[in-house]
Amino acid sequence: MQTLIPTILLIISILLQWVSMFITDSVESIVKSMSLQDKVTQMLMVDFRYWDENTSDNVAQKGLTIMNSQVREIIEDYNFGAVIYFAQNLTGTEQAYNLTYQMQTAARKNGGIPMIICTDQEGGSVYRLGSGTALPGNMALGATGNTEYARMAGQIIGSELSVLGINTNLAPVVDVNNNANNPVIGLRSYGDDPVAIGNMASAAIEGMKEYGVIGCAKHFPGHGDTATDSHYGLPIVDKSLSALQSCELKPFEISIEHGVDMIMTAHILYPQLEKDKIVSEKTGKAESLPATMSDDIITGLLKEQMGFDGIVVTDAMNMAGVTDKWGPVEAVVNSIKAGVDMICMPCELSCLKDVKTLDKIINGVVSAINSGEIPMSRIDDAVRRIIRVKFNNGILAKDVDYYSLAEAKSIVGCEENRNKEREIAAAAVTVVQNSNNTLPLKMSKTSKVLMFVPYNNEKGQMIMGWNRAKNAGLIPDGAQVEVVRFDSSTTLNTYKSKIQWADTLIFNSEITKASKMNGGSWESKYILTVIDYAESLGKTTVVQSVDKPYDVQSYKKADAVIAVYGCKGSTVDPTQALTGGVTGSESAYGPNIIAGIEVMFGVFSAQGKLPVNIPQYKNGTYTNSSAYPRGYGLTYGE
Repeated sequence: MQTLIPTILLIISILLQWVSMFITDSVESIVKSMSLQDKVTQMLMVDFRYWDENTSDNVAQKGLTIMNSQVREIIEDYNFGAVIYFAQNLTGTEQAYNLTYQMQTAARKNGGIPMIICTDQEGGSVYRLGSGTALPGNMALGATGNTEYARMAGQIIGSELSVLGINTNLAPVVDVNNNANNPVIGLRSYGDDPVAIGNMASAAIEGMKEYGVIGCAKHFPGHGDTATDSHYGLPIVDKSLSALQSCELKPFEISIEHGVDMIMTAHILYPQLEKDKIVSEKTGKAESLPATMSDDIITGLLKEQMGFDGIVVTDAMNMAGVTDKWGPVEAVVNSIKAGVDMICMPCELSCLKDVKTLDKIINGVVSAINSGEIPMSRIDDAVRRIIRVKFNNGILAKDVDYYSLAEAKSIVGCEENRNKEREIAAAAVTVVQNSNNTLPLKMSKTSKVLMFVPYNNEKGQMIMGWNRAKNAGLIPDGAQVEVVRFDSSTTLNTYKSKIQWADTLIFNSEITKASKMNGGSWESKYILTVIDYAESLGKTTVVQSVDKPYDVQSYKKADAVIAVYGCKGSTVDPTQALTGGVTGSESAYGPNIIAGIEVMFGVFSAQGKLPVNIPQYKNGTYTNSSAYPRGYGLTYGE
C-alpha cells in the first residue's frame, strides 16, 4: 500500500491542478466577455433600503420589502455585482424569500451575472432577519471560550440565510475590542485576545460555508482601538505596523489562513501606515487617506504582504468617515485605485433621482480608467476576484428555482436553531460576584421577586427567563414575580413599597460608556440607590450587566453580579409572557437576558469567562489597572 501513496498523491495533485485551470479558464472567459461598463458596475454593492416610487424631495422612509417596477428595471439595466439588505428589507420569511427571488431574477435577465446578495447578520446587537434566530453575539461567544459554539452560530446563520437565497454575510467582526471606550464595536467583538478572535471568527466562517454562505471579516486593519464611531466621524489609530501585527492584524491573518473569501475595510486613519495625502475636490485641501483609500494598506499590506486573494469590500461609503471630506465620485475612484474590489453603497439609492448620482459615479470611474488614472489591470483584477468568489461558492451555478419557500419556512427561526441559540447564550453567562453562594437563587412557594429594567422591551425577556426556570421545576407554585421599569425620573419612593414587598431584587445594568459608570447617570445611579436601601432591609440583590461588561465592577454591595453581553429586547408583552408559555415569541429576540435569568435560577450551570480585561474605573475614566482579568469567571452547577 505504501508504494501506492506517491502515485495517489500525484493523481490528486494533477486533479487539483486541472480543477484550478478549469476555474481560471471559466473566470477569464466571463471577464473577457464583459464590457467596461459591466465591469465597473460588477464592482458595486448597492442598497435599496428605502424606496420612494414618487421621487419626492422628502423621501418616504419606507423599507423596500416588495419588488416594484422601478427597482426591477434598475437591476435589469445595471450589472451590479452585489446588493445589500437591511432590516427594513427583511420583515418576514416569505417576504424575504420573494424579494430575493425577484432580485436575482432581475439580475439574471438577458444572461446577466447573478449577484452577491448579502446582509449584516452578525448576531447579537446587529442582526437583520426579523423572523430568524438572533443569537447572543460575538462577545457572548467569546465568553464561552468554545470555538465549536462559534461554528454552531455560523451554521445557524448559514442555514437561515442560504434558504432565503442570501449567499453572503457581512460578518463576522474580527476587531480586537482593546479599547473599553469603543462606541461602535464593543459587543460585536469576540473580545480582546487576537488569537482567540481569529479562531472564533474562522470557525464561524467555516460554519456558514457549510451552507454555501460567504463570510466577511471586518473591519480591516482594525476598528477595535478607537473612541470614535466611523459612522459619524473619522477615527485615528496611531500605531506602527509592528504594533498592529502583534494585535489588530492577527485575527485577519488567521482568517486568511483559513480561506476567508471577503474582507471589509475600515474608514479609519492609520498615519503610520499611510502618509500620503490627496487634495479633495470637496474640501479643496490635502486630506489624509483612510484605510479604505490607502494603497499602502489595501494593496501593499493586505493583498501583497498578507497574501489575501479574495474580495476586498469597503464599509458603507455613506458614512461620515468618508463623506465629511470626500465627494462620492472621488471617494470611489480613490478606493479602487487603492486596491478595493467592491464598493459598498457608493451612494444613496432611495428614488429615481438617486440613479443620476450613481451614473455620475460610474462615469467618473470609466473616465478615470480611460485617462489612465486607474489602470485597466486594476479593474480586471477586481472583477476577476469577484467572479472567482462567485464561481467557487456556487453563485453562478444556482438557478433561482434552486430555492424552496417551504424549506425557508421550515428553517428560518426554527425550534432547533432557537434551542442551540439558548445553549450558546447560557454558556456565555459569566458570574463575577457571588457572595455567600447567593447564586443559583433558591425559591420557595412564598418567594417574591422584583425585577428592574431600564427599558420596556426587556420586560418580556425577564419573564421568559422566569417561565423557563419555573418550567424546569426550580420555581414552585406560589412564588411571585413582578417587573418594573426605572428611568431618569424614577426615585427610590417610586417603588419603595414594592421593594419592601420583595425578598429578592434583580437589576439590568445597561451601561454603554465610562461616563455612566458608578452613578454617573440614572442607569447606574438608581441601581446603586436601591441596592443601598435593600441592604438595610436584608434583601437579596443580583445585578446582570446586559451591555459591555465593564460595569460589573460597579456593584460591590450587590450579593451577586453577572454579565450576559447583550441587551437586545423583544416585542413580547410581559403579561402575555406570564401566561403564554416558556418563550412566547415567534419573532427574533435577543437571548442574552433570558439566559442570564436561567443561569441565576440554576436552569443552566455558570461557566462563562470574561473575554475582555475589565479596566478599573476611577474618576470618570478607565485606568491601566485591572478590576477583573480576561478569563475570570465563577462557576457552579457543573
